[in-house]
Amino acid sequence: MEANMESCLAHVLQKDVGKRLQTGQDIIDYILDKDKSRDLEQDQTALDKMVDGIASSWVNSSNFKVALLGLDMLSALLTRLQERFRAQVGTVLPSLIDRLGDSKDQVREQDQALLLKIMEQAVTPQFVWDRMLGGFKHKNNRTREGVCLCLIATLNMYGAHGLTLSKIVPHICNLLGDPTSQVRDGAMSSLVEIYRHVGERVRMDLSKKGLPQSRLNVIFSKFDEVQRSGNMNPSSGSAIGRRTKDFTRCVWRPGDVGSQGEVGG
Repeated sequence: MEANMESCLAHVLQKDVGKRLQTGQDIIDYILDKDKSRDLEQDQTALDKMVDGIASSWVNSSNFKVALLGLDMLSALLTRLQERFRAQVGTVLPSLIDRLGDSKDQVREQDQALLLKIMEQAVTPQFVWDRMLGGFKHKNNRTREGVCLCLIATLNMYGAHGLTLSKIVPHICNLLGDPTSQVRDGAMSSLVEIYRHVGERVRMDLSKKGLPQSRLNVIFSKFDEVQRSGNMNPSSGSAIGRRTKDFTRCVWRPGDVGSQGEVGG
């Protein structure tokens, strides 16, 4: 492959699966080599076309090896562009949300890792989650489950601080009644993880959301198990009724809640 943007873009946009598998690593090497790919940062139009082609045609490919190469390409672009990748997040997220429900474990795992890397190197976790809420209603049940698992991974990596959970919790509550058991389990696990990081205020606010008492009883019993296990996050303010200024400021931001400060406002 010639080491220039025009040649790289041509290889990205070609459709032959065999040629893609042959040239995928060359494209990644080109992206990561600053000496060879100086024009990557100079031709914004070509860069936009490249990112769109990778997201829509490689990551979304039915061939899982091509999809994995596409994820590797986006990861390379993120490594290269860092915060400048912010402009591409809206382009890549729809494909990344879809792949959270891929039939291959390796694709799902690599996809989630890329989403977490975007949160680390390009934008804030909240920036990503503001644009991922539609994933909770995705037509693919495995994707709905995958979005829940991605939220758990986000909390484990970045904690609750900086995430406006009031925007996210209502979507999780809706999935507690999902027709697919794995999705219901994922939603329950998400709530438990939020409780582990945030503490008792989650219990108080969920009781105001109109959930059936039988469902609340199950949720609260899970919370009790975490409380007894000693696995609460040290910054959660886990003592009953306890609030911290840091928690109030970082998790439920002004304007995101009702007068009661409820989860989901």
